[in-house]
Amino acid sequence: MRHKLIDTPIMKNLTALVIFFLTINGVNFIKSVDAQTNETIIVATVDGHDIKLNEIIDLIEQLPPDYQNQPLANYFDQMVDEVINTKLAAKAGEKSNLSDDPVIIEAMRIAAQKVLAENWLRAEVAKSVTPEAIENAYNTYVADVASREEIKASHILLADEQAAISAIQKLRNGRDFAELAREISTGPSGPNGGDLGYFGRGAMVPVFEMAAFNLEVGSFTTSPVQSQFGWHVVKVFDKRISEARSKEEMSQKLMQNITKISFARIIETLRADAKIKKIPLTDIQSEWQKNHENLVQ
Repeated sequence: MRHKLIDTPIMKNLTALVIFFLTINGVNFIKSVDAQTNETIIVATVDGHDIKLNEIIDLIEQLPPDYQNQPLANYFDQMVDEVINTKLAAKAGEKSNLSDDPVIIEAMRIAAQKVLAENWLRAEVAKSVTPEAIENAYNTYVADVASREEIKASHILLADEQAAISAIQKLRNGRDFAELAREISTGPSGPNGGDLGYFGRGAMVPVFEMAAFNLEVGSFTTSPVQSQFGWHVVKVFDKRISEARSKEEMSQKLMQNITKISFARIIETLRADAKIKKIPLTDIQSEWQKNHENLVQ
């Protein structure tokens, strides 16, 4: 069994092992190695006790993504040394009777609970990530034409609403959009006539996206659109449906989506079947203050 102590959300990286195989540079051989095999490969020994590859992978999974994406050889030895150091320090801690300290016992209980929760959730979610589920998810993606809709748009970005209203009036009077954008737009696309090229949903800030996708081809916004960047006048020049990517290209994303949905469903079921009572923060703060004052007196 693999052990990894992680904090909430527990399942942020439920498919971390798979993602690790796919993203770590320079370890093509490890892509075909499963979790069970990782528990048999010895990477070091400490006082006669083996350290297995799965322990190193657990540690690597907790590194920042930028660190993980470096070649494995850059930091593998460092990770092994860290596990060795931890085992030596833990052994010394046992000799110091720290393991009998009630505070330490409680911390170990909480850590064990997290390990148990994560591994149970991992096993439950894995039941949902099947070839059939991936196939169904891919078919849904292909059929969902709206999610693949793209538009070709341009915009004029201005610092205040009145200037944007004035620009709209000039467009109504026949001014060329690209020419006006080059003349007055404060955005980086201004010199290119405000051209933003083709983009799909999720590429722009929500308020801009909503306004742009609601326009007909050839039309522009009749009132300025405000975002955190300023006031926009938007025009749509074309709409198209992008070609669906292959199942191979989408497989990792589909697995991640299935994992997220499965995890959410499991947690929702657990919470629905439980009696949960959450204490308001204000009550907790009040109780803490009361206890603190009693201790001071």
